[in-house]
Amino acid sequence: MDRRKFLKGTGALLAVLGVGRGSWVRAQAGAQVPTVEDVQDLENLNKGLKEALGITFDRLEPSDQVRIGAPKIAESGANVPVEVVVDLPPAEVKGVHCFVDKNPFPHLFSTEFGTKAAESYFATRIRIAETAPIRIVVETQDGRFLLASHVTRVTVGGCG
Repeated sequence: MDRRKFLKGTGALLAVLGVGRGSWVRAQAGAQVPTVEDVQDLENLNKGLKEALGITFDRLEPSDQVRIGAPKIAESGANVPVEVVVDLPPAEVKGVHCFVDKNPFPHLFSTEFGTKAAESYFATRIRIAETAPIRIVVETQDGRFLLASHVTRVTVGGCG
């Protein structure tokens, strides 16, 4: 094979690979994060809710007073940052509970605030087995359970 044919063939191959890779990258960039309804597992979530709080999903009240800060897409589910902000006076917040529908053990943590808390804010890192809703349940002093949900798409699972 002469040098000229080799360079033409290599250039054509690289051009084809570059175009193919570019379209794959564009497809990934345009990929949508699924909705909560698309990826929820209420049966598994109810199992965790019963074990941790003695309630079921139908007892939860969706609330805009609870906000979750978490990535829409996580390369690895092994270390996903989560921030929780509760727009209620700290004296009204009894506890904050975190669940992930599709984890083998859906209840991840609970923390109590009580009347001496300075603010209703919590930040941590969690493990997510696969693309699923992160659920934050805020238990109030008057017995209500406020809910916020956020879907994080996981490309590599973090639970084994």
